[in-house]
Amino acid sequence: MKVTPTLTIFFIACLTFVFSSYLPDGLIRLTAGNMVGSAALLLTVLYFMRLDKVLALSIFLAAAALFLESRRRTVDRVAIAMAAEKPVFRVEELSKPAPPLVAGEVHPPRQIPEHEDYSFEPSEETGTDKFEPVGESLDEKQPLETVPPHPEEVSSFLQHKGLAAVH
Repeated sequence: MKVTPTLTIFFIACLTFVFSSYLPDGLIRLTAGNMVGSAALLLTVLYFMRLDKVLALSIFLAAAALFLESRRRTVDRVAIAMAAEKPVFRVEELSKPAPPLVAGEVHPPRQIPEHEDYSFEPSEETGTDKFEPVGESLDEKQPLETVPPHPEEVSSFLQHKGLAAVH
């Protein structure tokens, strides 16, 4: 079997896809970690699309593996930095006043809203759940005149309304 440039590129793309998690961090940042490297990877995929579809697909998968590995390493760095920076936030800390951000900063005292500002539940002040009927109904709705319930009356009804004509 003769080793051609196409086969070599295909083999390198397959190795990159499989071993992308073992590549050095500098190489990952050089290829998928910046705008120039990302553009170069995209242009490489587009160039090989004109030459060979299978080769372009293998290069696309290798580039995708590099992007995913770059993002995974970025998330790992951020998670490590966040874990070292702050301890876990506790709910009990909500009742403590915030520390001043600027020297001489004054925080006003915390105000608790009154019951009617936030409650939608019935209470002694708002009334009861008992219904008191009114003297006379205000319902003035009338049923619409529709098709009669008996099939033999439908034809005469439609003719009477002008919706059907007899020929």
